[in-house]
This record gives sequence, C-alpha cells and structure tokens, in this order.
Amino acid sequence: MARRGKIRLRGIAEPVLGREPLVIRLCSAFVDNLTLILRTALVAGALFLVQDLSDFYDRVTDDAVEAETAQIELDKEPVPDDVIEAKEPVINDRILHAKNCTITEYREAHYDDCVDEPSVVYPRPEADPDDIGYLADESPVMFASLDN
Repeated sequence: MARRGKIRLRGIAEPVLGREPLVIRLCSAFVDNLTLILRTALVAGALFLVQDLSDFYDRVTDDAVEAETAQIELDKEPVPDDVIEAKEPVINDRILHAKNCTITEYREAHYDDCVDEPSVVYPRPEADPDDIGYLADESPVMFASLDN
C-alpha cells in the first residue's frame, strides 16, 4: 500500500524573483519588444492612411463628376433672351474711361478728366514746341469774331 502522509521535498527551489526587481524586468522586456511594437504601429498607420486617401479620392472624383454633370445640364438648358438683355453691361462708360486713362496718349489728351490735381504720379504734359496751336494754360485774352 502507498503511504499517505506528508510529501517531503528533496531539494530547495530558487526564488521566483531572482536578483532583478519586477519593474526592471518589465522595462527590459518592453525595450526588447519595442521594435515589434513600432513595426505594428507603422503598419496600422499605413493602413489608416491608405483608407483616408481612398476616401478622399472618392470624394474628389464624385465632386468632379457632379460638377461635370451640372455643367452639361447648364449647357443643355437654353437661356431666355430677356434674361440676357436684362443684365447690366459689365463695362460701362465710367469703367471704359478709367481703363482708357491708363493709356498714356489718352491720358495726355484728356489730362483734366483723367487726373485729379495735384498729382505726384502723373505730371501735367508739357507743350510740344512744334505745335503752335497747343496752349498749356487758358489764354487770359478773349478773342471775338464776326459771323459772315
């Protein structure tokens, strides 16, 4: 028959902790596995980036298709003539005059209309010595004539 009683250990077991504390062993395990952790994070980040880029591409292509279809629909619809005539012209006389005042020859010919006095940017045009009919200032003498 088998003996039932206390079981005696024949040797002495080593302690579980060893010489290093638990915190130090956890830190060393973390550093040993850090490359594996970083590689996993890199792969996960790449997957999220690809998913975001595919969503962005889908949105951009959908917007482009919608814009093209809207432009096609606008081109198909005829614009009534009364709508075209009712609009105010973009270039009116005032804008045309201001545009012409940027041309040197026009500005010199219509200096009083184009330039506000005193002007530092645009000096008053000088009289051409060959042109005897050009007066820089108005003449103080008034001329009178008789109709024939």
